[in-house]
Amino acid sequence: MAAPTADSHSNQGRAAARPFLFYVLSAVVLLSGCADSTTDSQPAAASAAPSAGSALQAQVVASQLTVGLDRVPIGIVDHNTPVNDATVHVRAYSAAGGSSQLKSEADAAFRGEGLEGLGLYIAYLRLDTPGPWLAAITVQRPGASPVSLPAPFKVLASATVPAAGQPAPLSHNQTVKDVPDVSYIDSGNPPDDMHTISIADAIDQHRPTLVVFATPAFCVSATCGPQVHAVQMLEPAYRDRLTFIHVEIYRDFKPDPSKRQLTQTVAEWHLETEPWVFLIDAHGVINVAFEATTAADELRQAADRLLAVH
Repeated sequence: MAAPTADSHSNQGRAAARPFLFYVLSAVVLLSGCADSTTDSQPAAASAAPSAGSALQAQVVASQLTVGLDRVPIGIVDHNTPVNDATVHVRAYSAAGGSSQLKSEADAAFRGEGLEGLGLYIAYLRLDTPGPWLAAITVQRPGASPVSLPAPFKVLASATVPAAGQPAPLSHNQTVKDVPDVSYIDSGNPPDDMHTISIADAIDQHRPTLVVFATPAFCVSATCGPQVHAVQMLEPAYRDRLTFIHVEIYRDFKPDPSKRQLTQTVAEWHLETEPWVFLIDAHGVINVAFEATTAADELRQAADRLLAVH
């Protein structure tokens, strides 16, 4: 994927949200079943027709899955309304070479604390080869028959976005000191209080740091505002041990939002989707990276693990 540039036009910025937008709006072909044996080479009944009247859709909402054990976020909707009451199981098939082989499977728990109904199902899957994959997602809603939904996705040999174990880019994102008021660097209404220090300065001061990249006003999927709110839920308990930084995706959206452009920091982090949350240790190394909306309880658990070693 080509990284966005600092002078990219807002149309390119809007494309950054396309993976989640596609999950919300697109139609997908449904599978009626899949293989149980790890030795099967094809998902069973892969060409079966969907059940009449079914409007369930599913998508893997991650662009940076890499070889190894991955957190795989999955969005499920019914008539374009997010589903949060299902029991979900995921089977992951490698589609390299034109065939399909079951490689990994796991249950996917719904994680939605603080996300205002826009949570995701999270599965941890071991993905052992780069290339095309297919997730066969079995969705069981209360009082309904199980439905199997296909969700193609890609696995990368290595991520283009900074990943866990890598140094965080020393970005000098704008803070309240650099602008007439915080509304120039935060499209939220009202803006939040996470704009007092840059990423580079937090790393230079050896502060464990949480960075959320989100654009509350311009997020096409409408998930950035809830993501910021989920992060804010952690502030009261963690602000004395963890530095919180919100990086707005765009600059120059005041006074004319149509002239907004991607920020230099987004370019430095090679982001092509939003929102993202990164936890950085006191040595400036990324501890964990979350793509797509991440619930407050997931963030809390990650923060506790990070702070336990400091």
